[in-house]
Amino acid sequence: MPIKRLIALSLILAPGIVLGQLQTPAEQAEVAVRARVTEFLQYHVEGNFRKAYDMVAEDTKDEYFGSGKAQLTSFHINDVKLSDNLTKATVTASISKMVMIVGQEIPMTTLSTTTWKIENGKWVWYNDAKPGTLMDPGRTSLPSIAHGNNTGNAGLPDANAIASAAQSILQQVGVDKKQVTLAVNKVSEDRVVFHNGMPGSVQLQVNGPDVPGFSAKVDQPYVRAGGDVPVVFRYEPGDSAGRRDPITVQLVVQPLNQAFMIEVNFSAAGPAIQK
Repeated sequence: MPIKRLIALSLILAPGIVLGQLQTPAEQAEVAVRARVTEFLQYHVEGNFRKAYDMVAEDTKDEYFGSGKAQLTSFHINDVKLSDNLTKATVTASISKMVMIVGQEIPMTTLSTTTWKIENGKWVWYNDAKPGTLMDPGRTSLPSIAHGNNTGNAGLPDANAIASAAQSILQQVGVDKKQVTLAVNKVSEDRVVFHNGMPGSVQLQVNGPDVPGFSAKVDQPYVRAGGDVPVVFRYEPGDSAGRRDPITVQLVVQPLNQAFMIEVNFSAAGPAIQK
C-alpha cells in the first residue's frame, strides 16, 4: 500500500482505535445499541418500514409485519439499560408524531420503551411483553415503538394529553356573545361575530327554528384561518306584532362538530337595524 494512503488510513482509524481501547465492554455495548436504535427509529421517520423490519428479531417479525405503524417526525434516545451479560437492552426514547384529534393533525411527543437483544451478532428489536400489549394494531398506531406507560395503549399519547390538546383546539374558535335581542314591534337586527383561530378554514352552519319573520344568516359559511364572520339575526314582525318567546339558534363549526348555542330574545326595546 502506498505510504500516503497508509498514513491517511491511520489518521482515520486512530480515533476509533483509541476510543475502543478506552471504552469498557458495557460502554462499547451501549454505543452499539444506540447506533442500532437510531437507525431503527430513523427508518420510522422516513417511513421505510421494510428496512426497519430487517432489524426485528425472528420471534417478533410476524407481529411487526402485521401491526399498524405510524411515521415519526423526530426522536431522541434518552436512556439505555443493559442486562443479561450485555446481551439485552431496554431503551427509553422520546418520539414525536402527528396525531389526529377532532379532525386536525397536531404534533404529539410521548415516551417509548423498546427492548433489544443480540441475534446473529447484531442488536435487534423484539417484543418481550404479553401478547397484544404492543402488537394490537387496533389500539396503537405505532406498535413497534413500545409500551411507555404500561397501560396497553402502546405508542398512544396519554389520555389527559389528548383531552388537553382537544380542548386547546376547540378554544381556537368562538363567538363574541351568546345572546341577541330583537324588537318585537318593529324590524330589527342583531349580530354575533364568529372568530376562527384555527390554522385552516372551517365551515359555519346555522340551524334555527322556523319562526315567521325571523332569520339567522351568514353571508360566507367558509371562514378562513384567523377570519371573522358576522351571523346576522333579523326579525320582521309584520302586522301582527306581539309577545314572542325566546328561541335558540345553533351555530355548528365543521369539521370540529362544535356547536355554539345562541339565545334570541324578543323585546319591545330591541335594537335598531345596524347599518
